[in-house]
Amino acid sequence: MLRLLRKSPIQTLEANWTRATIKPFSTPARQNNRKKKRSANLSSLVVAASKTTFNLGIILTGVGLTSVIVYYIGSELFSSQSPTSIFNEVVDRIRVHDELVALLGEPIKGHGEPSRNSRRRNRRIASQVVEDQNNEPHLLMRFYVEGPLSQGTVSLEMIKDEKKKWQYKKLYVDVPGQGLPSKRIYLEQH
Repeated sequence: MLRLLRKSPIQTLEANWTRATIKPFSTPARQNNRKKKRSANLSSLVVAASKTTFNLGIILTGVGLTSVIVYYIGSELFSSQSPTSIFNEVVDRIRVHDELVALLGEPIKGHGEPSRNSRRRNRRIASQVVEDQNNEPHLLMRFYVEGPLSQGTVSLEMIKDEKKKWQYKKLYVDVPGQGLPSKRIYLEQH
């Protein structure tokens, strides 16, 4: 008897098929709600895409600026033609020059513009690139050296050669005489 109350597999398939093919009653109000949902979905997609594009633009701008800064810092510190590298090279040349070592004493230190505050010695080295009447670039630099006995002012002029490398034109150190006439010692003069 229990078997008779149960539906057969064929009856179950027919019931499912008829349920799947019957569509719910659709009114114009329901259709409008669907259109609103679609337009709401579309507008939220546009807003999300705009936010993503804006954020991506900010990130790419940040990466670009960081790359430019790293390039300029790297070229300033590691290029052999940068004013910082030239300054270090000149100070090394002064440290091995016998006459300057005798006048200034050892150790010899190089620094930018002098300051009364001993903590402010790390000022920027004064340098500039100018062009002469032949449109050739000249690097002009002035900085200071000091030792335990005296101090001096270093003046430097360099020009670019055919290979676009800086070559010395003039390099000299003025050492005040402290009661005697000051002394100018040339390391390079062309």
